[in-house]
Amino acid sequence: MAYHILIALLHLLLFVTTIAVKDVDFNSLVLMWPGSYCKQTSDGCCLPKTGEPQLDFFVSGLFPYSKDGTALTQCKKSRFYINELADLTDDLHSYWPSIECPRSDGRSMWRNTWKTYGVCTGLSEHDYFKKALDLRAKIDMLSIFKRNGIISTDEANYSISDVLKAITNGIGANAAIQCSKNAWDESIIYKIYMCVDKEATKIVQCPVLPAFTCAERVVFGSFTYDMLSNVTNVATNPIKMRVFNQ
Repeated sequence: MAYHILIALLHLLLFVTTIAVKDVDFNSLVLMWPGSYCKQTSDGCCLPKTGEPQLDFFVSGLFPYSKDGTALTQCKKSRFYINELADLTDDLHSYWPSIECPRSDGRSMWRNTWKTYGVCTGLSEHDYFKKALDLRAKIDMLSIFKRNGIISTDEANYSISDVLKAITNGIGANAAIQCSKNAWDESIIYKIYMCVDKEATKIVQCPVLPAFTCAERVVFGSFTYDMLSNVTNVATNPIKMRVFNQ
């Protein structure tokens, strides 16, 4: 009797997992500007234990959604195996690191991302991270910004509509910008949301977009290595003063 109950439960679990994966209509690739992360938190940001990352947009995640815009999370149980990502180590350290304080090697963040979101995409652990990294490289958001005169600096601001236009023209699809606030209460570009097909191979038009509010003028602030503390415990944000050209 117990055996038959166990088999029934296993079949039910398989059914629920299959439904969850089939419910994926699209994925959202989210890129984060690390300079904004450093400026929005009182803890500042820390140098990863793995060394200096690239001064570029980081991958924040590849998040699966149903067609009505519902985020899919924790669809099934799956262990995280860091060895599966051995060939991706350099790119993960460069473009998907953790700059949260205290310092870390990023493994806990990757594990949580995989177990919360990756398991719902229908991709293997390796493919989940590789495809997100490949899409980041293909988009090359920083180059899109530069081509449109949007330069990383604390001494200028840009029209949010112009920034969105640059992104949509650059990727050939719609997108959303999530803003945050810096110490001077300015609206700063924090994350960019773009839609990807369910196979996570190409950018597609978003059927729905998250609703974020940014000011009409936004700052695309600086990100430099001296913003990354290499102290294990950081109590306060080292970014205290703003210097203006006289």
